[in-house]
Amino acid sequence: MSSLVTETDAGRPTGRSALSRLLGRTPIWFLVPAIGLLAGFAVYPLIVLVRMSLSDVGPSNIVGEWSFIGLQNFVEVLSDDEIWLALARTIGVALVLLASNFVFGFVGASILSVGGRVTETVLAVMVFVWALPPIVSGSAFKFLLDDSGPINSALDAVGIAPVSWLSSPDLALWSVTGIIAWAALPFSVLVIRGALMAVPVDLVEAAALDGAGYWRTQFRIVLPQLRPTLGILAILTVLYAFKSFDFFYVTTKGGPGTTTNTLPVLAYNTAFSGFEMSTGATIALVSMLAVAIFAVPYIRAVRREEQP
Repeated sequence: MSSLVTETDAGRPTGRSALSRLLGRTPIWFLVPAIGLLAGFAVYPLIVLVRMSLSDVGPSNIVGEWSFIGLQNFVEVLSDDEIWLALARTIGVALVLLASNFVFGFVGASILSVGGRVTETVLAVMVFVWALPPIVSGSAFKFLLDDSGPINSALDAVGIAPVSWLSSPDLALWSVTGIIAWAALPFSVLVIRGALMAVPVDLVEAAALDGAGYWRTQFRIVLPQLRPTLGILAILTVLYAFKSFDFFYVTTKGGPGTTTNTLPVLAYNTAFSGFEMSTGATIALVSMLAVAIFAVPYIRAVRREEQP
């Protein structure tokens, strides 16, 4: 029998090359649609953006030939005080988001770590809030915080002077930042709650048997267990702050004046309001480089988490 099988295999034409067998065993073809979409919607626009930042592009030649000017746009952008002010505002937004996501996120996650119908209802509402498009929630807040809106009407009814939430140069940036923090909070609560649910109960019970109080247990037992998750959440929060554009565009469009011009808003206003296409592309690239600096530790952290 063994000799018969050997003879049959020896006489059978294979019909497949080694390369085809290799491609058949590997799932590389499943990646082709994703690679095509990535190249079409991410890589090609990025190439155009880089080319535009190295050229002199305006409304008169946006569809014509672009003259190459090297790094002149970068020199002009980096020597302008406005980009550093925009970077400072963006960092301010990131710091507020970090404080909000960590403090309120941890408190909310601790409260919602107990099961029950109320918790399920609150979680469902939070997911709904998180999934709302920024243009919807931003428009709602623009109506609420208007100088003659419901919040100022309520303040006036109790004898408090109305507040220029979105039209005051000193307050507009932080009003919009509060809106962004409100929109980002559900995500942080859900992430921290998932990490809290994974903390071994034995550790918490052992700390209680050793006489550790609530706060000591939280700071010495629970928070160290959450450190990898909080690290990734911090990086995602900073990335979210650096790419936040929607809420600023809906509520203030960078105003009053330039007081709410963060990096993405400044890039948009420069390109599409000032019609300085190449300068706007350069600001967008600088903002992208800042995001990339924070993306590298995020990728490394994710890889460490995936390692057994």
